[in-house]
Order: sequence, then C-alpha cells, then structure tokens
Amino acid sequence: MNKLKMTCLVIALAAFATTAGATSPWGGQYFPNVELTTHQGETVQFFDDLIKDKVVVINFIYTICPDTCPLETARLAKVHELLGERVGQDIFMYSITIDPENDTPEVLADYARRFRAGKGWTFLTGDEDDITLLRQKLGLYIEEIQDGSNNHNVNLIIGNQKTGQWMKRSPFENPYVLATHIGSWLSGWKAPPEERRDYAKAPKVRNISQGETLFRTRCSTCHTIGNGEEGLPEGLRGPDLLDVTKRRERVWLERWIAEPDVMLAERDPIAMGLFAKYDEIPMPNMRLSEVDIEDLLRYVDSETRRVHMQRARDKRRQRQGIALASTRSESQQEPAGDVVAIMNAWVREAHPEAPVNAGYLTLINVGSEDVTLIGLTSPSFGQVELHEMAKVDGLMKMRRLAQVVIPAGGQVRFEPGGQHLMLKEPTKAPVRGDAIEVTLTFLSGRSQKATLPVENR
Repeated sequence: MNKLKMTCLVIALAAFATTAGATSPWGGQYFPNVELTTHQGETVQFFDDLIKDKVVVINFIYTICPDTCPLETARLAKVHELLGERVGQDIFMYSITIDPENDTPEVLADYARRFRAGKGWTFLTGDEDDITLLRQKLGLYIEEIQDGSNNHNVNLIIGNQKTGQWMKRSPFENPYVLATHIGSWLSGWKAPPEERRDYAKAPKVRNISQGETLFRTRCSTCHTIGNGEEGLPEGLRGPDLLDVTKRRERVWLERWIAEPDVMLAERDPIAMGLFAKYDEIPMPNMRLSEVDIEDLLRYVDSETRRVHMQRARDKRRQRQGIALASTRSESQQEPAGDVVAIMNAWVREAHPEAPVNAGYLTLINVGSEDVTLIGLTSPSFGQVELHEMAKVDGLMKMRRLAQVVIPAGGQVRFEPGGQHLMLKEPTKAPVRGDAIEVTLTFLSGRSQKATLPVENR
C-alpha cells in the first residue's frame, strides 16, 4: 500500500482514533491552504477560511455532469433542508468543481440557484492542480480512473477538523441518516449509557425489494408516488410518479430512465417539456441496467396500486362515517359508491378486422366481504366474457369463467397470459385513443361502470 492510500485509510478511521479533546493531526500541516474562488466571486483559503475548526461537508462535482452530480447535489439539498439554520452557523457545505475551465463563478452561481443552495452552502472553483491536490488529501482521487475525462470518485467527505473526525459517505445515502451523521455524530454527540437489551424482542425489519431500494436511493429526492410534490425541496420537485406507467408510453419511459441525457441532447419534446417545467434541472443518467429499470418500474406500479387501494379504503370509510351520522336507518339503504376500485384498465389495439379482442384491468376489494363478478356488457361489443389461460393436459388453453371472486381486502388482476376479458363481436374496430365503456355486474345485483382506453402495448 503506497503512502497516499495509507493516508486516506487513516483519515477514514480517524473518528475511532481521536477524541474531541485531543489535538487533531489533520490540521494546516496536512491540508493545503490553496486559494479558491466562491460562486459569489470571493477569494478564500481552503484551510484557514473553509474548514479550520469547523464541521464540514465536502464533495466534488462539475455542472455539466449528466449522471451522479445532479443526484448528489439534490441529495445534499435535502440534507441542507433537514439541518436547517445550523448550516452556515456550525455546519458548512462545500461543493468544489473538478472542471474549473468550464465552471466559472458565474456558472457555479447559476447551478447553485437552480438547486436552491441555501445559506452556508458554497460552490467553489480554482486552479485545476490545486483541486486535484485537495481530492488526493481528502481520499477522493482515484488515479486508475483518470482518463482525461471528468471521471471522479462519487463519494463525499464529512468531517470535524477540530476533532479530527473524517468520514467518507455515498451520495446515495439516506438524507436523514446523513443529516444525523453531520448534525450529531460530528458535533460532540454522545450515546446514552448502554442498557441491557433483549435483541430477541427487536422488531423485525421489513424486507425491501430491489425496486424499492432503487427508488429510495435514486428517485425519492425529487419524486414521490401519490404525495404530489409536497415535502420535496423547493426547486427540486420532479413529477409525481403515481400512474406514470399509464401516463407515459412504456418504451419512452424505459429509455428516459436509461439515458435522459441522450434524450435531452436529441431534444425529445416530452423530455424538453419536463426540463423546462422543473427549472432546467436535468434528470440524471443513473446508469441503471435493463433489470434495474424493470425492478424500479415494478415497484412504482406496486406502490401505485397500494396508494389507490388506500385512497379507496379511506373514501369508503368516509362514506361509512357520513352514513352513520345520517338520521336514516342504515339497514334500509343500499351501500353507496363503487363496488370495487378499478385501476390499470386498458384494451389492446387489434387488427381492424379482428373478430375478438382482449381487455385488462385490476379489481380491488377494499370491503370486509368477498365480492363476486358474474358478467360484463359493453355497447362496443356484442359479448364480453370472463376468460383465463389454464394448463390442460400439459398445454395452455383458454377457458371461460362463470364468475370471479374478489376476496375481501384483496384484488384480482386481469392481465396478459392470465385472466382477461374476451371482447367479441365489435361494433367497430377499436383504435388507439378510443375509450371502451363496460358495465360490471356483481352477484349482489349491483353494477359498476368502467372505462378502458385502447392502447398499443
């Protein structure tokens, strides 16, 4: 191990080797006091003005970065929000460019404005050799990936120069955890005395899917699912992703996640519209694989279903509360509202002369009793039947269903390759953009209307 790598390792372990009262080995004799320029155009010295006796967050970015830098900056914006007024008083944040030729103070000032960088968060530029030296001293320079491009270590450093505590952290860290590390662990926080604990009684942690992990670490800084744009830092709000797989073409959505920088360079109209709407903060290229994208969209779909189910449940409870407050006898009244919640409904666009077609939807029963679907009708088709694909004698065959039970608190999906609606005798060929109206009839005698858009999936 060479001397530089050994030094970086010592920095990473310094939190365990020094105490708050000890003299820090990481002072002016270690950190270069190089001259930098802030995004406000002020000249500062790295050690004397920026980190001496301070709790700091330091990362390296460049403003035309298409992938990690925007995501990292957005994460830090959330951390800044969580730390509140402490930033600029006892905590200081520094983002230093590795592309000083392009990132002038004016360019950095615009970048800081777009990401709503608040008080105590400074963007800096300087001499390229000085910045490289800082990266080396902070353990954020990897010689092997320097290929003439702006490849760089995507980690950031948090530290307390006075105590000698320095920690390397990932930009994909949960912002709440990162804010706790900065605001407590680096500021003299001490854990309460250990109590005897029975770890067998510890709560079980919910298993989190790969898609949810990706959403939490890559997407949740700028996006929500079903919560609108509330709770996101001002200026970093991306569109809410509820029903996004129905609002956007699947092929477009997959490509947008895979290479947003390319689509922006091509001036894709939808991409440019989003870019303009959300303060020209680009969607970062997160270098996700096809499998990652599939996992991520699967999670968005499942969370969308959960949100819709919860809303339907809340709506039902609200109706029940109104009914209980009514002076009329509840036992003499038919339950109001929809029988089931309906989502992800669509009809496949078929050949104009096709005698049959297929329809798909998900039925969600938020009630406390099973619901039985016994039939459907539509003015657009002579017959609508319930069908499923089933294995008979080792072969997959289609068979008609007399009824389908939606269990209490559960759901039934009509989807390709499984249960589906068989649409026969069309009155006209359905084309993409049409809306097919159907009426669902239940064993209870109640009925419910639904609209199935025609799509080319």
